[in-house]
Amino acid sequence: MELRKRSLTKDFTNNNYKYKLKKQKNDNSKRQSHIEDLSGEIWFELFAYFDGQSLINVFSQLNSYITSLLSDYRLPIHLNILCSNFQIPSLFNTNQIVSLTIDYSYINDDNQKLHINSFIRLRSLCLIYINDEQLEKVSQFPLNNLCQISIRAKCARFITKIISIYFPNVNRLILNSMEKEFLVKPFQHDKTKNRIEKLTLNGRIKLAKLFRLWSFVPNLRSLSLINGGVHQCDYWMDENIISHKNFPPNLSFMHINICDDDMSFSNLERLIPKSIRYLILSGSMADDDLNDYLSSTNWIRLISNCSNKLNYIKLNISSYYDPSDSTGLRKLLLDFRNNSFFHNTIIKSQNFFITINGYIKPDLNQ
Repeated sequence: MELRKRSLTKDFTNNNYKYKLKKQKNDNSKRQSHIEDLSGEIWFELFAYFDGQSLINVFSQLNSYITSLLSDYRLPIHLNILCSNFQIPSLFNTNQIVSLTIDYSYINDDNQKLHINSFIRLRSLCLIYINDEQLEKVSQFPLNNLCQISIRAKCARFITKIISIYFPNVNRLILNSMEKEFLVKPFQHDKTKNRIEKLTLNGRIKLAKLFRLWSFVPNLRSLSLINGGVHQCDYWMDENIISHKNFPPNLSFMHINICDDDMSFSNLERLIPKSIRYLILSGSMADDDLNDYLSSTNWIRLISNCSNKLNYIKLNISSYYDPSDSTGLRKLLLDFRNNSFFHNTIIKSQNFFITINGYIKPDLNQ
């Protein structure tokens, strides 16, 4: 009798547990997930893929919860001013703006005032088609948190004025001179105020002027010369400036684009500081300099002049070869491919146009 009682009690307990479990599953299946259930942190990660105006267009009309997140001071806003009738959305607070792009071809100073100084958290500023007068006005704003500035305008060619007078406190500077050659004009300046560590020049600059630039950027760590890059003609060379070169002591990364087919390998060597760790070389070389660029002896000498911290040299260079010398071209290609020093590079030739891609690494066993 006692055994039967225990069995009935156990069956009742099991059935009761199964009933509660089934009821819980049914309740969970009926429960609907709402967009508000996502945490604010997840929404902020999603918002990071949109600029300010896109955030307004896509999310501001969803519901009150999303709208409140758009005004949260924790949400960083990347704002683009690319039209003449632009107004900063009322949902945003000025202390949310961390990145700002302004196209000055749409800005009329008589009817539109931009109070950039109200963006106290601004870290990145991009200025397009700005003139020198407008640039000087922007530089007078107390943008204490500004780390990066990008300028795409003809006035960007005045490198030293921008570096030493307008924005000496930024960490990174990107200048696009709109196909104008960069100028480096010497004048008295306070080196201690300059904090630029990363500099990108999108345009052309003469080799001698590049050597004049070093004294203006004592803290420089990274230099990129792209879409134009360095060019050098012997009769423009200032040997006194180049022979007394004084590189920034911490310059460890360089991307050099060679233009105009007039950069000899010997002058390339003079452009590379001992402190370099990563070197990228692109562009085109003259056909009479081709053999020098394909000489492992020259590259080994360049590497030996650098410190033992050099990691690699990446190559993406090209040149034309004399079409009347097909035999010489075949020998050149064969010698290069059989040279173990260049085993990490690929050389190709099409219609006497030669391209070399790959990288060179120091021999750690030497």
